[in-house]
Amino acid sequence: MSISPIRSEAVRKYFTETPIKPEQPDNSGNQNQMITGGVLLFVALFLFLSGNSLLVFLGVAAGFFGFRSLSRGYSEYSEKKRSYEQADARYQDDYAKAEPKPSDEQMDRWMSSDIENIIEESLKRLGLEHDDYRANPFLLGGPADLQETQLAVGRDGKIRYSHLNILIVFLTEHNIASYQCTHNLIYGQTLDDNTQEFPYKEITNLQIKTINKKISIVNGRREFANGVQQFALYTTGANVIEVVYSFSQSADLNGELIKVGSEDTIAVIRKKLEEYKKKYER
Repeated sequence: MSISPIRSEAVRKYFTETPIKPEQPDNSGNQNQMITGGVLLFVALFLFLSGNSLLVFLGVAAGFFGFRSLSRGYSEYSEKKRSYEQADARYQDDYAKAEPKPSDEQMDRWMSSDIENIIEESLKRLGLEHDDYRANPFLLGGPADLQETQLAVGRDGKIRYSHLNILIVFLTEHNIASYQCTHNLIYGQTLDDNTQEFPYKEITNLQIKTINKKISIVNGRREFANGVQQFALYTTGANVIEVVYSFSQSADLNGELIKVGSEDTIAVIRKKLEEYKKKYER
């Protein structure tokens, strides 16, 4: 599936921090210095022309201080002007990279569309058909554990992420079949994926654990996200299926996390395992 450059550019902008416009410098003090210097130089010229030795001496002093005031005022004014122009040029460039951003609703539509395609791919990879009563997908996911994963808070106060870790689970009569992938929302591409199938009798533990881990945020820093919720399914032979599906907050980011799928998936899997044990492992 190809993604239009318009979409990829828009999604990239969504996860790019909008810069703050630099403030115009206050040059009033420097302008006053230049005016004062100019007046003193004019006075110095008038005193020089007087021919009086005392007034000429005063003219030298006036000229000295006038030139220094004018020079200092102009130098500081020029430096402020140059710094502002450079800052404004950087702002214009950074602003073009960050704006305009797509709406939160558009971002959610793109994510939902990608997930539908991922479910279709999981059915193919696992050999399941739509009319197969067992092929009811249960979905769980969250931010991918990648250096390039970025989070951004939308205008609706909800947190979205650029790279997704998605787990799709199918529960059959005797087996659990899973498809897991890392997905790049910017380009609508699956970066890597894998399938696993296990009989229920080989599943040794279902675990929900809370961990702390580093998550990139929209300005590029990496901070510890507190209370990261991770789902893990362990089987015999040291096999494990893991996916992060939630976290409470990070040092710089507050808001409701946009979740992939539903936490009901965990309850459904747990219930299915309990039913199997009651039915077949007496």
